[in-house]
Amino acid sequence: MRPSRSAAEARVFEALRRGLPAGWTAWHSVRIRTRAGFLGEGDFVLAAPGRGLLALEVKGGRVEERDGRWTSNGAPLAVAPLDQARDFLGKLVRRLKEVGCRPPAFGAAACFPDVRVTRQPDQDDLRGMLLGADEIGWMGEALPPLLDRALPRPEAEQGEWIEAVHRLWGESWVPALGLGQRVRDLGERRYRLDEMQLLAVEGLLGNARVLVHGPAGSGKTLLAAEAARRHAAAGKRVLVLCFTRPLQKWLASRLEPEGIEVHTVSGLARALVRAADPAAPDDDGDPAFWREQYLRACDLCQPLWDLVVVDEAQDLQEEAWLLVSTLAEGRGLWAFHDEAQRFWPDRSPPLGLFDATFRLPRALRCPPGIWALAARCAGMPGDEGEIRRALADGALALVPCPAASAVADKVGEEVDRLRSQGLSPGDIGVVSLRGQMAEGAVFRRTHLGRHRIVPADAADAEESLVADSFLRWKGLERPAVVVADLPEADRGQRGVRLYVALTRALVAARIVAPLPALRSDPVLGPLLPP
Repeated sequence: MRPSRSAAEARVFEALRRGLPAGWTAWHSVRIRTRAGFLGEGDFVLAAPGRGLLALEVKGGRVEERDGRWTSNGAPLAVAPLDQARDFLGKLVRRLKEVGCRPPAFGAAACFPDVRVTRQPDQDDLRGMLLGADEIGWMGEALPPLLDRALPRPEAEQGEWIEAVHRLWGESWVPALGLGQRVRDLGERRYRLDEMQLLAVEGLLGNARVLVHGPAGSGKTLLAAEAARRHAAAGKRVLVLCFTRPLQKWLASRLEPEGIEVHTVSGLARALVRAADPAAPDDDGDPAFWREQYLRACDLCQPLWDLVVVDEAQDLQEEAWLLVSTLAEGRGLWAFHDEAQRFWPDRSPPLGLFDATFRLPRALRCPPGIWALAARCAGMPGDEGEIRRALADGALALVPCPAASAVADKVGEEVDRLRSQGLSPGDIGVVSLRGQMAEGAVFRRTHLGRHRIVPADAADAEESLVADSFLRWKGLERPAVVVADLPEADRGQRGVRLYVALTRALVAARIVAPLPALRSDPVLGPLLPP
């Protein structure tokens, strides 16, 4: 039922919904425009396969015909009901012809749902062409003989005329907003906690040691920042620790003005060691170096803070947790982590440090289709229908290129497309699935296409196009994300890398990779057209 003030049409619609003969189709309020510009509307159009088309005009109230003059509730009708149906029918048939279709036969009839038609009119063109109040309760029985009376003998039909009528009627039109408008609609919402998250903070404030689980995009970093603010506002000294320098920089810009210290765990360990031994050697890339640094820092540090907050806790190694536990000895400790983002399988928060755990139930950052694809990449359930809808409305795209050597240029083209849709450089991030030391990764360049790029911890990162490794993107986000440097199948936890990269996106995600790499991926390959 299309919107209508007519109670009579609503009654006929319900009667058709209940009693339309099997195989028939009925449309309410079919509106057309001919090539000549004439507009037309039919109350109902009925189609019987192999038989033809019927235009049905509906009039409510007391409908009468006296000496060829029609009235409705005593008011004269400018055009007789059957003439209205015939006029629309002619326009509809001509419109179908314009699209290469013709029903086998066509005719017109009228329906007066408030009038008991105990006797059909004597006027020859009206006789048998009217349905009344008694008939609408028996549409299944009344319509076939009406169609036989209203339609001539069928002729050869042309084209898929029933489908053509449906296209002219038009399914629901729900346009997708342009990406630029979607980004503008984000506003400051991207930095605010929702009601559920605020309730979580309120409920957890009485706990000294809490481990918070949550999927990517569930608001863990915002919750960590809010927890730090609440404790600092209560006069407590708060230390916030995270894994990467870019996230540390982002948190510091928002929390240090409120008197909250923010460090990477490795950066704090290094500062403690250097303060005690200015000649301590620099990082030589050997994992043993950092194990030794953390152990030395444990001997040097003091629990100076009332609360320690750890974000991206799933990435901390065992020795880093020893430092955290020393810093938080006898003090409060809150940690936030996501098992699905755990890149190193042997790393996880030590449960013995915490008195309570809390699980955030859902991801809030990404559009449903992007989240569903990210979840599938990580081996979790993901709604394929949502993924297909995201591909259709432009929130998600798989962008093939001929070879790995062409990826950087193709990424630059995708950035051009996003910019043309109203996004600024600061709205876009390029997430490489390669490690930080990898040669040939897109973030190793100074430009992608004509666009200058900066690392995630650059001084002007928030206003610039950032390109960096997936690990250094953890905890950060952008309205649009371009994913690049897809690794070979099953190497280096490819699914985890994709999960991390895709869940950085607030509005749109693009995956740029050589076509063979996309086709070979068990999650991405089936989404490509044949």
